[in-house]
Amino acid sequence: MRRLVSLLTAAWLVAPGLAHPASARASAAAADGVVLTEITPESPDPRAPITISGVVSGTPQAAVFVRIRYGSGTPLRSRADMDAHATGQADFTNSYKTSIQGAVLDGTGKLPFTLDLAPGQLRLTQPGVYALTIEVAHGLNEPPVAAVRTFLTYIPAGTQLSKTRVAVALPLIGRQHQADDGVFMDEDLLGDGRLANVLKLAETVDSNVTWFVDPALLDDAQRLSQAHKDRDRANRTADPNTGTWLNGVRTALADNPVIATPYGDPDVAALVHNGLDNATGQAVAQGSAVASQLLKRQIPATTVWPAGGLIDRDGLDELAVNGTRSVLLTGSALPPVNPLDAATAVPAAALDTVKGQVTAQLADPVLGQLLSTDTKAPGAALAARQRFLAETAMLSLSAPTNRVASVIVAPTARMWNPDPAFVADLLKPLPWTRPITLDSVKPGRTPRGDLVYPPQARQAELSKAYMTTVRKLAKKVETATKVPTSGARIFETAVLRLASASWRGQRGEKDAAAFITKVEQAVDARIALVSVARPDDPRSIAGENGRIPVTVTNGMREDVKIAIRVKSAQPALLAVERPGGVYETEAVTIPQGKTQSFDVPVTVRGDGGQATLNVQLLTPDDRVYGKAAKLTVSATGYGGIALVIVGAAVAIMLAAVVMRILRRRSKKRPLLPTPVREHSEPQEA
Repeated sequence: MRRLVSLLTAAWLVAPGLAHPASARASAAAADGVVLTEITPESPDPRAPITISGVVSGTPQAAVFVRIRYGSGTPLRSRADMDAHATGQADFTNSYKTSIQGAVLDGTGKLPFTLDLAPGQLRLTQPGVYALTIEVAHGLNEPPVAAVRTFLTYIPAGTQLSKTRVAVALPLIGRQHQADDGVFMDEDLLGDGRLANVLKLAETVDSNVTWFVDPALLDDAQRLSQAHKDRDRANRTADPNTGTWLNGVRTALADNPVIATPYGDPDVAALVHNGLDNATGQAVAQGSAVASQLLKRQIPATTVWPAGGLIDRDGLDELAVNGTRSVLLTGSALPPVNPLDAATAVPAAALDTVKGQVTAQLADPVLGQLLSTDTKAPGAALAARQRFLAETAMLSLSAPTNRVASVIVAPTARMWNPDPAFVADLLKPLPWTRPITLDSVKPGRTPRGDLVYPPQARQAELSKAYMTTVRKLAKKVETATKVPTSGARIFETAVLRLASASWRGQRGEKDAAAFITKVEQAVDARIALVSVARPDDPRSIAGENGRIPVTVTNGMREDVKIAIRVKSAQPALLAVERPGGVYETEAVTIPQGKTQSFDVPVTVRGDGGQATLNVQLLTPDDRVYGKAAKLTVSATGYGGIALVIVGAAVAIMLAAVVMRILRRRSKKRPLLPTPVREHSEPQEA
């Protein structure tokens, strides 16, 4: 690449008449881009040349001129100036030189170039960040057709400079894979390589980096590494790769600060705005417990990184009530009252909540975007690297006297797919930076306004329609947990996964619908294990009053506590003999695999007829459990009371009873009446 330097003499403001003849022959050809591939050294030394390499692209055989524009002796004054230069909103260059004149693009439309420049040529006379632009034009004095703007950070050895304290927060968060526990809608945890890249990065970065880990992701890996079930509930063998990955995570994070996100990384704002307040506390508690178990060390969940780095007052209060002591937000979420303080303010502030103060730690948006750079784009890695060097240097250069600057760096997208080598290199300490842990950043004194939660943030939340569905399912799950005497909160984590911020967006919610269906089916099946036994044919009652036995079956593998409420659908034909026509019991315990009978007193009215009893199971706290069972009763006007349940086995039993009665009468033995009881002993199911 350096061949062009020897072929093309760098010229300072060359006269128009010296244009290369090829420019005329290729008048219809054009350049359409320029990419920088190298700038060395990263921080120039006064005695060493600066090397700038790149590639011009366009139409084959097009003639191009390459110009360098720079701020001669004039470093940029602030990060705001840097942003204006990077976006082309302002021009901070005051000198230029044409380094390549009339060179022709090759047959592929490419022109590699390398330029060697001395710091003195660019007049880098004082420590600072300098604007640099590489332009491509079709003529010596023609306007540029392509340009790339970058920075030169000039901090010579021996420069007295306070080191900026850099705290880094990185996410280990994934999308959801499980429906109910152990049932996977898909098993592609590691397929796209993203989590492998995050692990590789974790194995490389400094031990001061703070990791935010979603315990649901670790849970997925743990369950997939063992026998599990697929979406059809078919048995699947263990995936050893997920176990290896989980062990790698455990080892890589052993020396780093780790914070557990609430389980499933829920959309906290959506939970609060849609009446699922309890879910936040459940997610926080479950998050710490699961992460601690799987990482085999105590993992706190007292810092929360909400989706999008934004939270409103309602969400913050809910987090504070559930033990949150700090939140990691984007810097724009809590701006200083005086915008001029933004460049030098400590990136943390204390916020008042209903449960005391919570610290808001503010990640730098610009550095976060650089950390999230898609390095597959040509020139993107170098551009991000140069900008990162310049931004951190400017923080040190502009720090107030006797005060050290601090900054928090976190990627803007938490479901990121980092380039491990690029990010690890970017986060290495520089001559003007010093790594610190996130919890080292304490609130400053800069006055700040209230939390900013723009309309776009509200629109980005999980939708009201989606959350309504989740809320209904959560209520059903809550009811299902009230009956087993163990108190086990089965399906709680399934609901938390459905509230994950990873479902945001129409496509995400559409994908989540299948998970909701699968979880609801599992919950319904669980509830149905405790049910009212229904006879094949109508029950019959003769006479004016009697008792109808209602049997409840416990098909669970644990004891349950249940009550029943019975009403007549046709009280004019068949009335329940209780105040208000409602028979309701206290909750009774039914052992696993047993049944419990309840005798419901009824009265036949008029000539009777066919009537329906609605039997509703109830939890111990009087919640409706499952759907009401309908028992059909045939009431007649004959004297006496008879109960007939038609079925092959029952018919045989009744025939045997009749034969026994006849034999007893033939022996003239008195027939004793059978006592009526409210409850019978549990029977085998």
